[in-house]
Amino acid sequence: MDMDILAMHHGKHCVPEWKWNVPVGCHPGFTLWSVWGGSGQMMLGGNGYTLSVGDVFFINYEKEVYAHQHDPDHLNIRYIDFTLRNPDILRDLPEHRHFDQYHFILELFNRFRTAEEMNDFSQMEIWSQALITEYRNKPPTPSGVYSAKVDELCRMFQQYPHKPYDISELAHRFSLTTDHFIRIFKQERGVTPYAYLQRCRLETAKTLLRMSTLSITDIASMCGFSDIYNFSRFFQSKTGVSPRKFRN
Repeated sequence: MDMDILAMHHGKHCVPEWKWNVPVGCHPGFTLWSVWGGSGQMMLGGNGYTLSVGDVFFINYEKEVYAHQHDPDHLNIRYIDFTLRNPDILRDLPEHRHFDQYHFILELFNRFRTAEEMNDFSQMEIWSQALITEYRNKPPTPSGVYSAKVDELCRMFQQYPHKPYDISELAHRFSLTTDHFIRIFKQERGVTPYAYLQRCRLETAKTLLRMSTLSITDIASMCGFSDIYNFSRFFQSKTGVSPRKFRN
C-alpha cells in the first residue's frame, strides 16, 4: 500500500465535558482516532459504539460523527488527521477495530508524534503507514452467540484491571458452569479469562509506566497487585525487565 500523503497532523484531547460533532463532508481528509483511556460513546452515522481503551476508528467523514465521554471518565484520545492525493486507496477500510493488544498501537502513535515534533516528514509517513497496515490487517471481532457478552467483559477487564474478579461469579453472569464459561471465553479470545485479565494488567502497566509520572507502587495498585514486589515479579516474568528499567 502506497499512500500519497499531502499533509498529516497528530493531536490529542482529554478535557472535562468533552463532546465532538462533525457533519458530513465538513472535514477535508481522514482521521485515525484511538482511545487511550476513559469511556464514552461514538455515533458514526447510524452505528453506535461504546468507547474503551483499545478502540481505534478510521473516520472518512462520509457519515456524521458524534462522540462524547462518560464523566468523570475523561476520554484520553490520540488521533492523526491526514489528507491524500489518492484517497480511494483507503475506501475499503472498516470504520472500527478493537485491539486487545493495544500497547503496540499506542507505541506507533507515539513514534508518529515524536517524528512530527522533529519535523521529520519521512518518519511520519513510515509510522502512519505502519498504523494503517496494523489497522487493515486486524481480524474483525468474532460474532458468536456469546460474543457481545464476552466483548463487554473484556472491556471491563481493560477499564478496571485492578478489580478482584471471581471466575465462578463471572460464569454465573453468563448462566454457564465455570468450565463451560472458560471454554466459551477461550473460543472467543484464544486465551482463558484469567490469562486475558493478566494481559490487560500488563498492557495497563506498560502504558502507565511509559506515559505517566505515577509511582511504581501506585501503578501496581492500579493494575490489581497488593504490593510492589508481586507486581515487579509479574512484570519481569512477562517482559524480561523490571518496571523501573522498562520506564527508563
